[in-house]
Amino acid sequence: MSKSSQIIVATPPESLPDATRPGCVMAHMAYRIGHGFRLYRSQRLSGIKGGMMVLDTGGFKGGGPLSALIVDITNECARKDFSGIVLDAGANPKSPAQLSVAKALAAATEPLGLKYFVPEALARSGENAIVRVSSALSGGTLRRHIADAFEKYGSDRVALELERVSMDFTLPAVRGVGKELTDEELRELMRGHNASAQFSAELVVNYFTYRDKTGAHFVLYDNAQSFRRKIKAAARAGVGYAFLFYPHVAGIYDEILGEES
Repeated sequence: MSKSSQIIVATPPESLPDATRPGCVMAHMAYRIGHGFRLYRSQRLSGIKGGMMVLDTGGFKGGGPLSALIVDITNECARKDFSGIVLDAGANPKSPAQLSVAKALAAATEPLGLKYFVPEALARSGENAIVRVSSALSGGTLRRHIADAFEKYGSDRVALELERVSMDFTLPAVRGVGKELTDEELRELMRGHNASAQFSAELVVNYFTYRDKTGAHFVLYDNAQSFRRKIKAAARAGVGYAFLFYPHVAGIYDEILGEES
């Protein structure tokens, strides 16, 4: 893999032994903000040092002072020797509560030199926030998608979030949203329709088409090869960071990190 993009792997504690690889930064999915403005920690991280904190704020409702909570979070980063915080804002990232905690963390991480990664919905939370831009596209090109993100946020504030796609679109796909497929459903479709897989250099994803009684279908799906190519495309474009989520890529993880033949 190109050294231009640092690969960050978000993983729960139970998957850490399987996910840890040289050259990859582990982002520990083991922290959340709970009731009473408290930071909750998984006990499975006992003895772990280094990497980054993934902070789940999806259940945060706001309504009180943040100062003590922010101090607790930054102290935990110092205690664990974490180099950054990855904010997971859940299903409602634009809520006032999410914005308040995102802004407070941006202000706290900057003077400490901690990297701070946010979802695109919270891109304006702070000038030091690095924006996680999804690789999942149903139109346009990945190159243009990255270029647009550079124009919005600056080239040093963009990370590519490698979202594994497996989706069946019934044409015409007016809303750009299809049916999500399990691995087994994808294999059954390919076998049942004797589908011939193609590769889209523009979207950097695999695809095939088929017809059934409901009409024409267009299927997009990722595998190890498409992920490798996305990482290489990000590196060529100058993206500093590429995110993987280990639970979603466990079966193809080593292939993704290996060299292309």
